[in-house]
Amino acid sequence: MTDTRLRTAAAGLVLAAGLLVSGCGLIPSPAPSSSAAEPSGSATGEPGTQAEQCAQVLAQVQSIGDDIGRLGEMVANDPFGALGLLTSISERVGSLQAQVTDPELLERIGEIQSGWDALVADAQESIGAGDASGLQRAADQVAQLGQQVTELQQFCTGA
Repeated sequence: MTDTRLRTAAAGLVLAAGLLVSGCGLIPSPAPSSSAAEPSGSATGEPGTQAEQCAQVLAQVQSIGDDIGRLGEMVANDPFGALGLLTSISERVGSLQAQVTDPELLERIGEIQSGWDALVADAQESIGAGDASGLQRAADQVAQLGQQVTELQQFCTGA
């Protein structure tokens, strides 16, 4: 159990370092959207229209991005807090698909989720193997995730 926590914390370090090396956060600034209103379907349990689902997912993605930005700061000062935040981020990324039914949106979210899972797995493996090149791979994967999020935003805003 402790070994798993250490590896996850180490993965967090690699992720945070990757974020710092990449020079940017995962989430680009949200584009203005006319569909940014609260989804009406959430009160009934129905997912709502594609625009409503997009608004909900983009809000979640922005929140996740904010927390990823905080992760880099927390690693040095509060490693256990960073570990908890990393776990929360992973759970939230994993739950994005459960919030939507639109096939096109599901496909884009699936790509982001797969990218995040691959990033965390690679970081854990790199730390376990003492592979210093993992930092550069993490930076590359963060940049790729940022591009996928930008594409999601463009899809949702019709750009």
